[in-house]
Amino acid sequence: MGFFDILEKQSKEIQLSLIENRIKALTTGIKTEVTGDVLDNLLYLMLNAMSMLFIINDDYRKNIKDFTGTYVICSKDNMIDVSVKFKKVRVLGFEQDGMKVKDTIIDNPTSMVTFKDGKSMADFLLSGNPDVFVGMLNNQLSVSGNLNYLFKFVYLLQLIPDLLGIDEFQKLLKAS
Repeated sequence: MGFFDILEKQSKEIQLSLIENRIKALTTGIKTEVTGDVLDNLLYLMLNAMSMLFIINDDYRKNIKDFTGTYVICSKDNMIDVSVKFKKVRVLGFEQDGMKVKDTIIDNPTSMVTFKDGKSMADFLLSGNPDVFVGMLNNQLSVSGNLNYLFKFVYLLQLIPDLLGIDEFQKLLKAS
């Protein structure tokens, strides 16, 4: 094995170690946020965890194979403003399906969800049974753009606690 092969192998090991550490930190952050009173940061942490899971989990990544789209999740009280862009990302020198998260609102999203406030967001996105129509009828959220994209996104979001091994997630959420 030549010098450059050894260097490349060590570089990949370091990158994987950094990804693993980032996922552990995100898992801890999600557990902390879900037990707190302020849930605004929880969505941002979960989206970052989703981004990391797409990097390391082949089965999870299959859900977004060749998928492109943008989402904006915000609130009327301006406490939530997160954007997500699904696209090809570079990982360990290769391109693969993934996503980027921004804590700002991007222009012209494929799908946009505006929640009444942070509690409405938590009730909808993190409940065991999110229902867009009930949320709209109760004036907890409004949706513009492609509704099918929203359903896909909610599905992917619901998988995160199990993938991160947060068994007590629903119990923690209900307690908060």
